[in-house]
Amino acid sequence: MPPRTHKTRAIAHELLYAPAMRVPRLSLESRLEGASVTLPVSLSSALVPEECACCAEVASHRTALTRADGASLLIGYCDECAEHQASSSSRVLSLTLASVLLALTSAAGLPLLAPRLGLLPLSAWVCGLAALPLLLVFLPARPVHPPHTARGPAVVWGSEQRLLCAAPAYAERVVALNGGELRSASVPERWASAWLSAGPVVGLGAACLSFFVYHPLLRVLNLGPVPVQVALDGQRLTSVDPTSNESPAGGALLRVPAGAHTLSVFSSVDGAALGASAVHFETGSVHLFAIGAEGTCFWLETTGYGREQRVAPSYQALPAAEQFWVLPGGIDTWFAENPRPSADSAHSSGGLLTALRQAPCAEAPQEVRPAR
Repeated sequence: MPPRTHKTRAIAHELLYAPAMRVPRLSLESRLEGASVTLPVSLSSALVPEECACCAEVASHRTALTRADGASLLIGYCDECAEHQASSSSRVLSLTLASVLLALTSAAGLPLLAPRLGLLPLSAWVCGLAALPLLLVFLPARPVHPPHTARGPAVVWGSEQRLLCAAPAYAERVVALNGGELRSASVPERWASAWLSAGPVVGLGAACLSFFVYHPLLRVLNLGPVPVQVALDGQRLTSVDPTSNESPAGGALLRVPAGAHTLSVFSSVDGAALGASAVHFETGSVHLFAIGAEGTCFWLETTGYGREQRVAPSYQALPAAEQFWVLPGGIDTWFAENPRPSADSAHSSGGLLTALRQAPCAEAPQEVRPAR
């Protein structure tokens, strides 16, 4: 093959692969050229220079450098180096706090600004906003200006219990004081931490909590003859089939945004409007919307167990001539009777269970029938 062909292929190979090799890679640490020193296993007799480990000025601060086995060395730093070392160490803390605060404020505010935002979009928005401060991690690190040799700690522990020094001159003085082996080594400067993930993680939990607080429960029950479509403020909410008898699976249970809204009902057969109601959903409450409930009574039936056991359940009628109710407390049983109390457990601590019941008013308990 002619030499010119080889040269052409070599140039083409370089043009093809060189750009890919020059693409910068994101890394969570940088490396400084320094030196490593082997110290005695016992650090009780180890000596360190009285100068700053970063710039060789007179040391005015001492920082404990702890090894994996718990042994420590007191490394000296001057005022300026101690300040930029503390600034480097607090960078992760400040970004984490900013991320957490942004996660909490967005989780609390977004459901108010966009009440129709679902759980998954809300969680995605909150986590995305919480991650914004973390982008600062990928900004280029400021350069190290002589006589300084590191942005953060100038001395760290490496593998095999070796002391890594960003300043080779400082490592030489350590060897002069203690003996040992001196080698060229790269000193890692870590500028990220697992704590940086705290903001998105907290945001995910806060978004779920915020969603359930700002989106109370609504039970829609259709006691009419035809299937219906229910709309919230003109937008389709759910479809509900007729329920002829009391059934725990009857109707639809869903979450709706808190506040004042309008519930509209349309026939699924011909689309005819069957009515509309102005309602107010309260945060943390449970609501009932009954369609075609004329002649039907609803009540709360509370049964006591153990020390709370009573001769008969207590009844609380829901106001008649209405089709929307804000229920006063948590519902343990939907449209079914509570389990019957047992005499064997009469001396246990027990408790109370509340059931939401329904029946034609002619068949309902006398205590919940409307007065004539």
